[in-house]
Amino acid sequence: MQQDTTQLPSPALGAMDDLLARREKALALVQGAAAQLAEAASLMPISSFRFASMLRHLTWHDLSVRPEAFCDRLANEARQTFDANGWRWLLDSSGLGDVMTAQDKLKVQRQLDDDPLPLCRENVQSTFVALFETRHEVFRRGVVELFQSLCKRYRSHSAFKVKRRLVVEQAFSEHGGWRSFGSARERVDDLERILLVLEGLEPSQVPHEERLAHRLQEQRHATLMGDGDRAGELETEWLVCRWFANGNLHLWLKRPDHIDWINGLIAEHYGAALAHERY
Repeated sequence: MQQDTTQLPSPALGAMDDLLARREKALALVQGAAAQLAEAASLMPISSFRFASMLRHLTWHDLSVRPEAFCDRLANEARQTFDANGWRWLLDSSGLGDVMTAQDKLKVQRQLDDDPLPLCRENVQSTFVALFETRHEVFRRGVVELFQSLCKRYRSHSAFKVKRRLVVEQAFSEHGGWRSFGSARERVDDLERILLVLEGLEPSQVPHEERLAHRLQEQRHATLMGDGDRAGELETEWLVCRWFANGNLHLWLKRPDHIDWINGLIAEHYGAALAHERY
């Protein structure tokens, strides 16, 4: 009698049904986990490279061999990402980021990337009380550090008194953009931030394309690509900016009251009144 090959043996049928059932359950769990991750991302947008990279390199081996360890690691990465993003949002929305120098912000960024302070009501209150109490001091120190960082070979530069002209050496590369080394762009950003704060404006609210550093780069690049001229000028409401073939950038403060405000902050920092000289 010929054997019927269209039917599997009973044990095989039972194993197949079990396999299909486990498949359906596994798919449902994965879909549920994906939906929960999507919901979590919508609540606290994820921008951490480490977190995203961890998800990309996820394997079933990780989950099956050491599931608890992987889940703990995933939860910790999520916590650090959410906490770091939360602190960044609080600094920006509170305006405290506006009084910080580029170097101060870089230090905060590194701390947030390494091991951010847990984001809870107690930590937020204690941190922001301290920051608000010292915000004027932080802003004043940033003003002093900016002008201290300028090259002292120029007569217009002094760590104790600001005059009209500021020179940022080797600001631009021969290709038109900011040099990758040095801190020329940071100095321009800090100067613009100081002037905006003095005017009662919020630097964080200025769109990227309207920022001085971006406008200078775009203007210099356009001039270089147009007639090949490595020198040029850009004038704003508060500054006259001129760049030269050697890559140096000269900035002239247009308003005497800005110079007075800045010198007042420097004098306050050093605890002594400075002589009133003409600029």
